[in-house]
Amino acid sequence: MTQTSSADQQPGSVQHEMLHERMSQSVQTHGFFAAWRAHLPDIARHHRDGGSVAHAPLWRWMQRDPAMRAHIDELTARALTAEVASPSEVAGDSQSHRTFIDRLRHRLRRAAEDFPAVREAGGRPIRCLRAEPFRNWGLTVAHTPALTFLPRTKAGLCNLVRWARAEGKTVRAAGYRHTWSDLYSAPGQVLVSMLPLDVVETLPAPEPDIDAASEFQGIELVGAVVENGVTKALCKIGAGTTNEQFRRWCLAEQGGRWQWTLPLNVVMVEITYGGSNASISHGAGWRNATLSDLVHAIEFVNANGELQIVDDPAQLRCAAGCFGLLGVVTALTLKLDPMTYAVMQPLRKPIGLMIPPPPGAVVPPQIDMRGVTPADLDAAWQEFVRHCEEDYYAEWFWFPYQHDGWINCWKNNGARADAVDYPDARTASHQAMEEYLGELVCATLFKLLPGRVQAELFAANAMATMPVDTTIVTPLIDALHFRRGIQNMRVLSAEFEIPLPPRAGDPGRPDWEICRRAWWAVLRNVYGRRDAPMRITLEMRVMAGSNVLMAPQAGNALGTCSIEVITNLDTPAVEWNAFVQDLLDEWDSYTDAAGNRLNVRPHWAKQWQGLTMRGRPIVEHLKRTAYRDTLAEFGRQMRAIAVAGGYTLAEVRQLFSNPLLDEIFGDVLQGEL
Repeated sequence: MTQTSSADQQPGSVQHEMLHERMSQSVQTHGFFAAWRAHLPDIARHHRDGGSVAHAPLWRWMQRDPAMRAHIDELTARALTAEVASPSEVAGDSQSHRTFIDRLRHRLRRAAEDFPAVREAGGRPIRCLRAEPFRNWGLTVAHTPALTFLPRTKAGLCNLVRWARAEGKTVRAAGYRHTWSDLYSAPGQVLVSMLPLDVVETLPAPEPDIDAASEFQGIELVGAVVENGVTKALCKIGAGTTNEQFRRWCLAEQGGRWQWTLPLNVVMVEITYGGSNASISHGAGWRNATLSDLVHAIEFVNANGELQIVDDPAQLRCAAGCFGLLGVVTALTLKLDPMTYAVMQPLRKPIGLMIPPPPGAVVPPQIDMRGVTPADLDAAWQEFVRHCEEDYYAEWFWFPYQHDGWINCWKNNGARADAVDYPDARTASHQAMEEYLGELVCATLFKLLPGRVQAELFAANAMATMPVDTTIVTPLIDALHFRRGIQNMRVLSAEFEIPLPPRAGDPGRPDWEICRRAWWAVLRNVYGRRDAPMRITLEMRVMAGSNVLMAPQAGNALGTCSIEVITNLDTPAVEWNAFVQDLLDEWDSYTDAAGNRLNVRPHWAKQWQGLTMRGRPIVEHLKRTAYRDTLAEFGRQMRAIAVAGGYTLAEVRQLFSNPLLDEIFGDVLQGEL
């Protein structure tokens, strides 16, 4: 039986006072940071269960720690006074998370209504919300569609597209809304939500099972195909199915029974397959391409309001990564590998030896290289290259200002008999709560701290929670999703894909020097700035190229360096944008051994709008340089698909585009390329 303390049984106001007293005493004894770490679970439970953690109590706790006052003095006095004097004006502090969710659900239940002009299969009116404000997960996109529809059947979605076509409305779909760039619907147009809105909005994130009543969720084995002598399963997955639902299916007796897995995926489990496919998302590992490269067939509602399937290999190079331009995707048939077992051996290493600096590079003085010999650097470099070339999965993290980094590189040669479900239910729940605590910290404590302190505090806690010095044998599908609950903490992210050029004197092998040059460019930038624009992490992965036309990895015959910087939502936009632009300018200056500039391109789903490349707005660069040759072939395949479906590209543009996509693909959809 679970034991409950007397304090936990107290009414909210009494429990709040007891928590405040415990925290105050702990601060006086151990200092603010130690007390905060010790009592963070209690604070989170109190907040989740109906309490309130306002800025004023946090301020009083911080005041009790003399060492903390030095940090507080760095804040603008006016901003600090406003926060402390008027904490009730801060919406996030005036109500608990649970109250917010209860109000959200009540509002959605009240606002959703039948829309008699559009019918589901069986004749029931489709449900919708009128003028429901939209915001994406990263809070970089906000607008108000005229109508947000919640279809349950493919027939209903077909009817909706026909209605929108007659009404002159555009239609675009969204899942968990994890794309930071503006690939969504437009103001005054139609949004289709592939998930219930309370699932999308709720934090901590729920993990619903597959909804059998929705025709957009489901997993079904539909055949097999042989590639390179390996039999792979063909698996039809509903576009509204989530990574977590598929992960469970892989391990369930009623599902995959530990027999099949995706060979790659993003880490996050709170993502739909329709969303990750539309933006050409990817995982890690030098031999692994993108999720869109795994598509064997794609089903969507086209511009005629009819279901259409594309399975021609040439057309799939376009359709498997086309940002929803062909229509609303309803299902994907993906190629699954036989289950293998990862042998995870996460490491913590000094930053100077994790990925050693390029020869002759200036190392920031804050990075301790004392005692490091040339032999040490050479051995570290050879180890890095081995990880890149020999490991199935290869990924490196640096949490800002930490002396050590975290290495997540592993082979998938483990034995089934040694494998365990990782993280197990308890660890996964703990990880999800840690992410949610991070969200609460950013919404409360971090608003009172300078950016550098925010970064250092988060980084220290992150490094303390990452597994090290252990061996974990687990099904590949678990290893791909080694961190759970990422949905619970909103962040900002910018990611760029850098081609690996051929090695001078050995053109059949990649020049891995590009990776460490890109990595150390971030370290130098972070340590050389007075501000602190990167407050979460630097992450670098190596991966393959791609056969998908609009993939930023397309054409990278020797592989790709995928490098990403992440910060919290408290980071001032001017600092973050300047930081990302500085990095992009550096990375885009790289050349191969012959002096040819590398074709560096952004991850479509991350933050890149508003940047410049080579002196031009980035959209112009993507159209005129980065994808110049590709766009023509993309247009040819789009036309072939449209002809097969009995509609035109002009009709595609009128129904399924948006302002950003018009900027990039307008000429293609008008037949001018």
